[in-house]
Amino acid sequence: MSLDIESLSFLEIARRELGTNEQLPDPIRDALNTIYTKKANAKYYRAKLIDEKVIDQIKNKHPIIKGRKNSVYNILIIWYLLNSDTKKTKSFLQDYAKFGISKESLEELIDLTKKQYLEFFCLGVIRDNVQEIIECLKTSDFDLFTEKLPSPFSASITNSCKLSPMLTIYSQDIPWESYMTQYQMAEDFFKDKNFIKARETLSNLEVTAVIRLPVIEALNKKITAVEAEAKEAWDYFQNILN
Repeated sequence: MSLDIESLSFLEIARRELGTNEQLPDPIRDALNTIYTKKANAKYYRAKLIDEKVIDQIKNKHPIIKGRKNSVYNILIIWYLLNSDTKKTKSFLQDYAKFGISKESLEELIDLTKKQYLEFFCLGVIRDNVQEIIECLKTSDFDLFTEKLPSPFSASITNSCKLSPMLTIYSQDIPWESYMTQYQMAEDFFKDKNFIKARETLSNLEVTAVIRLPVIEALNKKITAVEAEAKEAWDYFQNILN
C-alpha cells in the first residue's frame, strides 16, 4: 500500500537542508525533536505536519505528511529568528496553524531579529531577506507548512545549502563581540585609507574565525575596488603628464 507520507524523517530532511550527512548539532536536533514529537502545545500544527495514522505500518514514528517536508526548512528559520527559543517557536506554529500569522507573533519575530545585530552582521544575514520572510508570513497566499521561505543568510558560492551557516553556529560558542571589534578595526583602517592594515586585520580575523564571515569578503572587495579606482586615476594623470 502506498502511504501519503515523506520517505525521509524530519531529522533526515533537516540534514539535507543544512548540507550534512553527519549528526545534527545538539541544539538543532533537540529543538526539532521537541517541535515534531512532543504533543504539549502542539495539537494544531502537528495535525498539519505529522500523519499518526500510519505509525504501526512504518519504522518512522513521526512521519511527515507528503508535501509538508518544506516545513522542516521553514521551522529551522523561524526557530533561528526567534533566537533559538523552542517554546516560542512552538507557540508561533500553534498560532499560525489556528489563525494564520498574528500581529503579536510578527511583532515578536521582528523585535527579536533586531536584537541579534552582532550575529546577523557577522554572518552577513541580509536584512532585506529577513524582511522578505516577514512579508511571506504576512501574505495570505503563503503556506508555512508547504512552501519555502527565503533564507535569511547571504548566498555562498561554495555551498548551495542555504541554511548551512546554522551548522557552525550551533556547533560551538562563537565570540560575536570579538569578531565585531576586529572587523571594526579593519573598517576604521579602511576609512583612513590604510588599506594594508585593513587587509592585514581582515586576514587575521579570517584565520581566527571559526565560521565564514561574509563581512570580511565584502570589505575586501571594497578595498580592491577603491585601490583599482585610485590606480586608474593615477594612470590617467600620468598619461596626461606624458
